[in-house]
Amino acid sequence: MKIVSLIPSATEIVCSLGLINNLVGISHECDYPQGIEKLPKLTKSKVDVNETSYNINENIQSILEKGLSVYEVDSELLQKIDPDVIITQSHCSVCAVSIEDVRKCLDLWLKKKPILIDLKPNYFKDVMDDILIVGEKLNTPNEASKVVEIINKEINVIKKKLNSTNTKNVLCIEWIEPLMIAGNWIPEILRISNAENVLIDSGKNSKFVSAGELSSYKFDIVIFMPCGFDISRTKLEIKKSNLDFHSLFKKKEVFVVDGNKFFNRPGPRLLESIKILCEIIHPDVFKPEPSLERWVAIKLSE
Repeated sequence: MKIVSLIPSATEIVCSLGLINNLVGISHECDYPQGIEKLPKLTKSKVDVNETSYNINENIQSILEKGLSVYEVDSELLQKIDPDVIITQSHCSVCAVSIEDVRKCLDLWLKKKPILIDLKPNYFKDVMDDILIVGEKLNTPNEASKVVEIINKEINVIKKKLNSTNTKNVLCIEWIEPLMIAGNWIPEILRISNAENVLIDSGKNSKFVSAGELSSYKFDIVIFMPCGFDISRTKLEIKKSNLDFHSLFKKKEVFVVDGNKFFNRPGPRLLESIKILCEIIHPDVFKPEPSLERWVAIKLSE
């Protein structure tokens, strides 16, 4: 079975099911687990990701307003690979290649009709269900059930450890400029970590807010987790931003996590995201292990 994954979370799901050797093509953003980097890249972005977060957002909005896709699919390479299965998503038009783009390629280029798997999680439960769905489609239902079972068992252990802790309010920032507050599965994994998300309920899309809107909300902790950025890039963007974060988050505990690697990928590593949250929010219960690979505390300069 030849599998093409056009979204990083799907690549991680496929590999968690023991099917890494069946992958024959991935997206340009797929970077985990180690060993997939040599696979053919079937996508590229029309946006220069080296721009500031403000300019990236402006460019994306301009592309979407014209009714275009943020990503391009290498149709000729897809035809050459001739996969049996293609996995992509219809959750977010700026996160990865959409199911519509894939269907266009199939109609124009591929003679056979591969199995299309469309992932569209909004809730944490949807992510677990997606693992089971992918397992069913790829004839590995037992492996998928085992992955989900392990995740749920670890979550139950985490919840027990948090029984006597106090709930904290946390503001999770998914984009720096303009400010976007994280939604979808983030409120749920916060709740698992005995914390409450600020502004957005579980399953609701992330949304842009003004700095003024935040002044009416109470929160204890701020976590920057921009989509597509690692910790070093996020720290740089915070420094370059026109927003006065020092005044906005004065006297708050502020942290930066690797949103690209963990929080923004709806796959098995959301479990690690929960562990990171627990270390940040409840350091008296979970031993803090900060690093540029996971999370760091930062001081916002005046």
